[in-house]
Amino acid sequence: MPRRRERRRAITVMLKTDVHDHVMFKIRMAELESLLDTLGVATIHRVIQVRRRPTTNFLLGRGKVEEVRALVRKLSPDMVVFYNVLSSKQRWNLERVLRTEVLDRYDVTLRIFRMAARDILSKLQIELAELSRSFPDIKLAARMKYMRVKAGFRGGGEYAYHSQLRAVQRRMKVLRDKIAKLTRDKLLRIERIKREGGSIVSLTGYYNAGKTSLFNALTGMRKPVSPEPFTTLSSKYASLAGGRVYLVDTIGFVLDLDPRLIQSFNLNLLDVINSSIVLLVADVSDSAEMIRIKTREALEILERIGVPRDSLILVLNKVDLVDERALAVRVASLREEVRDIPMVLVSAKSGFGLEDLVHSLFERLGERESPSEIVSNIEI
Repeated sequence: MPRRRERRRAITVMLKTDVHDHVMFKIRMAELESLLDTLGVATIHRVIQVRRRPTTNFLLGRGKVEEVRALVRKLSPDMVVFYNVLSSKQRWNLERVLRTEVLDRYDVTLRIFRMAARDILSKLQIELAELSRSFPDIKLAARMKYMRVKAGFRGGGEYAYHSQLRAVQRRMKVLRDKIAKLTRDKLLRIERIKREGGSIVSLTGYYNAGKTSLFNALTGMRKPVSPEPFTTLSSKYASLAGGRVYLVDTIGFVLDLDPRLIQSFNLNLLDVINSSIVLLVADVSDSAEMIRIKTREALEILERIGVPRDSLILVLNKVDLVDERALAVRVASLREEVRDIPMVLVSAKSGFGLEDLVHSLFERLGERESPSEIVSNIEI
């Protein structure tokens, strides 16, 4: 019988700069460790340092670095993973001292993206995001490797250094050009839909909120769903109301998603930016505090990319997993966050509330069909 492959192991680390934060840092670390679990990496130890400012060389203070080094020697992890985003210099110094692979949450997210990528567009965007992310590291590594052998002006070391950087820059330009062409093509399709009187409705929100399950319930399609993050990297499309409404399932958010990742997946977000209505889907089975945090951050992301607040409908999914009292607590806690944004309670699994959602959606769009006529075509 073949031997079962052992899971890789990690020590997770965070520099906490807010001395008054007694809750959020735990939520953020749990999120990081959940993402690592998706990669098949088990967390064996967690390290937190409270310090008002990061250090330039190591992020952590020197004493804490020594503590982590002692843990690495004792526990022999495959990697040390920081919640904080590291500079190239910090990563270089940490790997030199710790003698193991050092990642941050941005690296972890990209690795999940790479693992989940199935189509050409996703792969192009992920490769560009990875190169953009690693370019400062490549520059530093190449300088350390080649500049030591520099022999006079334009010596061999300097030539090799610039040659490696130019190769990476050329590849990044190729990727940007390909994505730019796909972006132009997508904008033309969006313009055609609007010119012909159609409307775009996007499903967005955090991963594992049930966006794809809701998409399937509303369209009768059977797109793959998974509890793992980023099952949807490229948008999925379906038409409703005789082709006048296009429903789009988009990439999921994650806590503290790095703005550079949002930029790399800008093509996917074109659907959201150009939507008449954006359905912000939240998992109502999360704790009241977690729903509030995720909703707040999702609203900030949507505002940042230019989505008007009056185009939003908050869809609280998975009501079948929560009792009435807990549901009332969650709804009440959200009222302060969303204020004027309408809320609809649904269960993509049982079909509860879908008629109310469709009614609210088509009323906002000004469609003439009655909700019952539309819902009759939905397979649940």
